[in-house]
Amino acid sequence: MALTASDFRRYNYFSSLSDNSLEILSGKSSVVNLPAGSEILNEGDAGDSFYFIKQGQVEVTKKTKSGQETTLSVIGSGQGFGEIALLTCPVRSSSVRAVTDVTLFELPKADFENIVLEETAFKIALTKQVEAYLHFNRLKVLQPFQLLEPYKMFAIMEKMTEEQYSPGEDIIVQGEKGELYYVIISGRVAVLKRKKGEEEYQQVAVLDAGEAFGEEALIRDDPRNATCRAIEKTTVAALHKKDFDQIIKTSFLDNIFPEDVSLDTYLDEYVIIDARVPAEYEEAHIYGAINIPVEVLRQECAGFDKSKKYITYCLNDSRGMVAAFLLKNHGFHAQCLRGGVNGWEGRLVTGSDGIHFPEGKSKA
Repeated sequence: MALTASDFRRYNYFSSLSDNSLEILSGKSSVVNLPAGSEILNEGDAGDSFYFIKQGQVEVTKKTKSGQETTLSVIGSGQGFGEIALLTCPVRSSSVRAVTDVTLFELPKADFENIVLEETAFKIALTKQVEAYLHFNRLKVLQPFQLLEPYKMFAIMEKMTEEQYSPGEDIIVQGEKGELYYVIISGRVAVLKRKKGEEEYQQVAVLDAGEAFGEEALIRDDPRNATCRAIEKTTVAALHKKDFDQIIKTSFLDNIFPEDVSLDTYLDEYVIIDARVPAEYEEAHIYGAINIPVEVLRQECAGFDKSKKYITYCLNDSRGMVAAFLLKNHGFHAQCLRGGVNGWEGRLVTGSDGIHFPEGKSKA
């Protein structure tokens, strides 16, 4: 059954519309009933309608740079979707799927555009809303934020600032105090390290758009252990340590205590990762642990098996925490062993046969 103009008036979404536009809305809208799981919109398709949710919930998703699908939001009764493609571009910027059985009102593109043209206040409100959505969507698909709940994303958006760097300009400098966490929005960044007593930097990695850096110094409360330099014109989102700790760190850092790990079955339940450098691992490590230094883990962890559980550690906690953070941020079940080697009550062994990955492939 169609809604009348007065029915639409009760929804805040349409509160600024004139009586004439509400009559058009009620007269031109058609009712669409869909079961849970139905695909309503597909990213990349042409935008031909606006939808308003009378009853039920839908999930809005978007593909990331790597082709993975991430959830942008879940919206329900009294909210609309589909206007971004009608206002800003010819194709859908995201996909929408029914989470529950839904009842929608569908308004064709031409009728939606006529209302927008006639209603200045409605257009201004929609434009502001679309701008906020687009900014949210741009950040949400970046790797560090893909698994964050929407309410945490909105908190981050209020705290984050955008900064631009020219080619060759340093974003962070090795040895300095760490105050900010960075996510690359566009451009590329070289990670450079200089050993003690040496003058020349060695490039150890290149980071692309969507990747983050700077978390290690914040988690460990240590000086920066590398210089990060813009290779080309680069835009980054920067988050202060206080906000990183409150929102990002608490979301992606879990701990496990030695007494909660069964010494009889831990190798059947977990992949144990020693996040220290090989020389430290060789001196003494947990029996059955594989050696993947943090620097290597950062580059390789995306290919690990997500069906497995991981425990990371170092001598005490610091590098183990960074490793667990990186793994969980990539969607793995990962925890840091509190106390590391020093807190482990099980068997320790010496020696090393090189850096290995969970699949058993040797890095050496």
